[in-house]
Order: sequence, then C-alpha cells, then structure tokens
Amino acid sequence: MKSKFLEFLIIIFCNIYIIALSSCASRANLIPGVTTGKYIEVFFLSENTNQYFVRTIEWKDEDLSLGIDFAIRIHRKAQPNDPVTFSYTLEKNTPFNDDPMLYFILNDTIAVAPSMVESLVSEDNNSYVRYTSQIEYNGFVKLCSAKRVEIILLDGMKDWRIKLPKKFYKAADEVRKLLNIQKG
Repeated sequence: MKSKFLEFLIIIFCNIYIIALSSCASRANLIPGVTTGKYIEVFFLSENTNQYFVRTIEWKDEDLSLGIDFAIRIHRKAQPNDPVTFSYTLEKNTPFNDDPMLYFILNDTIAVAPSMVESLVSEDNNSYVRYTSQIEYNGFVKLCSAKRVEIILLDGMKDWRIKLPKKFYKAADEVRKLLNIQKG
C-alpha cells in the first residue's frame, strides 16, 4: 500500500516538475529583448501584451537610401484597426523638396498608406530625415502576406518605385509565423 502511494507521489512530482520546466521554456521567448529570429526581436510588455520589433530593412540606389522598421504590439484582445508603428529613414545626396510621401503597393493593385506621419529628425539641410507613422493592423497583415511589395516614394515632382529586397520577405515570413498570419 505504501509503495503504491509513493509511486503515485513520485508520478505527481515528476509531472509538476515537467510542467514547471515546460513553462519556463515557453516563457523564454517572452523575456524582454529575447531575439526570436534573424529579423525580429520580441519584448514582453505585460501579461497580455508583447511587442515585436522588425529590424531595419534597407534599400539603396545611387541617390537615395531608405530604411524601414516596424513595431507591433499585440494584445490579447487585438482589434483589426489597432495601429502598427512604422518608421522610416530617408537619406539623399540632395535635400528633399517637401515632406516626402511613402506608399506601399501590394501585388500591383492594393495601396497601403501610412497615417499620422511625423518627422522625428532632419539633418544636413533636410537630406537626412527620420519619420514615424502608423499602419492599421489589417494593412500590416496584407503587407506581410503580399507576394510582391513595392514602395512609391514621392518627393515633389520626383518619384521612386522601390522594389523591396529579399530581406523584407524573409522578415515577413517570420512575422507571419509569430503572429499566425496566413499567406494570401
């Protein structure tokens, strides 16, 4: 009788130990600053909220360089129109004429435009500019799910059509996996 009781206690303690270890292992991805992939860093903000930072993706040509990054806060009760923070840095050999406008073109048909664009810093007589803005979560999901993404950058009468590098699509794959987004 005692041996069955001891076996029962050992089984219970082993199960508790296994559950405790698996809980610690699953929390490792939620520790602030833990890198979850090559392109994304996860920050644990609270019991119900994680922030995913998509590292800067850069594009350059002879006259212009562009760097884009995203910060996504996911709450347990996320809404489709929750904002995703989108920041971009523009650098050009000559100053920009006006405040440049940036749009994403998805699969050659859908346009996603950032809202609430705000200049964070401007240097070298406006030839280096850093902006922050927002994209609705649904627009961000479409952006990560698109097969082709291009950026249209307008600066006065000049415009650039920028094909994003492979790094963008690899980062989008990581985002889709982390946020359980289906590719469309």
